[in-house]
Amino acid sequence: MERNPAPNIRRILTSLCCIACLWLTFGYASAAEAQRMVLVAGATSYIPSLTPAEVRKLFLGIVIVKDSLRIEPLINLTDHRLHQMFLQKMVFMSSYNYEHHLVTHTRQTGDPLPQEYTDPWQLISALRSRPGSITYMWAKDAQPRMGLRIVQELWPSQPE
Repeated sequence: MERNPAPNIRRILTSLCCIACLWLTFGYASAAEAQRMVLVAGATSYIPSLTPAEVRKLFLGIVIVKDSLRIEPLINLTDHRLHQMFLQKMVFMSSYNYEHHLVTHTRQTGDPLPQEYTDPWQLISALRSRPGSITYMWAKDAQPRMGLRIVQELWPSQPE
């Protein structure tokens, strides 16, 4: 008499599905937390919260003055994925269109292009040394011990 292997296979598949669901749940939560995008300034800079429209305008080259402080955007190119997500979620432009807009805006107004940083330490140094300068980064990278302060959350960690 042979034993039917179907109940064992079902039990194994059920167990594997449960393990996969747990892994996806906890993996997604930590991945979502890692993707929390924030607006950051130097620890000694006082920059009030900005509306999403003000953040967009600022990074499109429009001058924003809050509490008598001219806010200076610094473009964070230290993480390609972060930069693309910022452009998509906050500026609503592709990288190509964003570059084109900045160059056109600079030609029309004579304002300088926002400074771009590919080195994270140079970016952090600029944030700490220039009052009014801000940038975007992952929340996990915005460490107070590095002399940084989170101004506000830009993109939530939880799905909507």
